[in-house]
Amino acid sequence: MREFLYSKWFFGFLALVCSLDLMADVAEYVEGCHTLNVLSIPLDCIAVFLTVWMFIDLRGRHPKYGGNPPRGR
Repeated sequence: MREFLYSKWFFGFLALVCSLDLMADVAEYVEGCHTLNVLSIPLDCIAVFLTVWMFIDLRGRHPKYGGNPPRGR
């Protein structure tokens, strides 16, 4: 599963979900159609899940410095 997490497909899927969500939000604003929330809210949930998954995995790999250890003097 970690191979997918750090692949271009993961970031492509995350970008697609965020783009679709943005388009739904803009269409809702322009058209005034509040039924687009049915599409927008699940897309928000997917984007949040993917982002939290990435954050937790990165913190698990480098819990103390987050992958950027301090340089010695």
